[in-house]
Amino acid sequence: MAHYTPKKIAGGVAGGALLMIGAAGAFGAAAGLPQTADADPIATTHTVGDNEVLAQWFDEGDASFVSVANLQGTFAFNQEGVTPNDELFNVFGAALTSMCSKPASELIDTEGGVANFYVNVGGNVKKNFTIDVRDLAEDASQETMMACSCATGSPFGQAAVMGVPLAAVVGMADLEDGVNTVTAYGADGFGQPLPLRYALEKNALLVYQVNGEELAAATGSSLQLWMPETVARYFTRDIVNIELTQEAQEPDVQQMDPCYRNKINIMNYADDCVFNAGDEITFEGVADDLGSPIAAIEFSFDNGRTWTTCDTDGATADKWVNWQFTTSFDEAGDYRMTVRAKTADDVVSPLAATLEFHVA
Repeated sequence: MAHYTPKKIAGGVAGGALLMIGAAGAFGAAAGLPQTADADPIATTHTVGDNEVLAQWFDEGDASFVSVANLQGTFAFNQEGVTPNDELFNVFGAALTSMCSKPASELIDTEGGVANFYVNVGGNVKKNFTIDVRDLAEDASQETMMACSCATGSPFGQAAVMGVPLAAVVGMADLEDGVNTVTAYGADGFGQPLPLRYALEKNALLVYQVNGEELAAATGSSLQLWMPETVARYFTRDIVNIELTQEAQEPDVQQMDPCYRNKINIMNYADDCVFNAGDEITFEGVADDLGSPIAAIEFSFDNGRTWTTCDTDGATADKWVNWQFTTSFDEAGDYRMTVRAKTADDVVSPLAATLEFHVA
């Protein structure tokens, strides 16, 4: 079996590290042979709220590449793998701001920092207090795999996080009547208000460990707020204050920009890679919709005329889908693979992923 050389190798076993542009770990049981999709129009549209999103594929008349209709192969997927911390923090923002702010290296910014998990709790509470979240860890700590994704851009990642549920801290507060909003403020004053009920329903975590590494900060607390199926702008860092307030109207929760729903990436790259006709070639990648489960990954090798559909039955919305498709080609020439994902609510990836490669 032939594999493309990945841009970066982060791990080679199930549950090992996985970059958004890196190498996949081992995969679980195969999902069975893919099924050929009915021919789709070259352009697909879907509507999200008031937005109509066009998923535009390549010109079906493009003769630059060898065209293979309804290509079959073997398919497997899991929901494992993590984005290494240096890559995660570089992609998702500076240490003292939300996950999707301007890029910076948290590991450099916090070099020489200390682990500090104190947070002040105030607002419309009968008595303000300060808590060291580590005091709650023995009884309330939770560990989970969680995806994070930008609302208005392409970056997305996944991490194994450990923390204390926000609910455990809220439960210690003697709330005044009508409290409906929670805001976690970072050491720089950044904070995004959330409906309290939403944060509790999503089991928001005050995270103190990411991918097995205890967090440290140059100033203030080291805590981070993480929530499944929630855009990363709410993933506040270095939390020093939690305000529980009564607002005239609950704040709206920002949703994913429809143009960036159902993101998909190909992990392989074809630079300096040539394969022989008949070789088995494995393509790898990840997909995530942040809210709706990925229902299928689809592949086209004929500029979108036909699509090979590979179901991802059982995939959940809180984690990405880590996929693998293995096939071979009988004819020498230049090829282009286009990959898209479909969600349980029938949204097609607005931005397809493509890979060009050569078979000798």
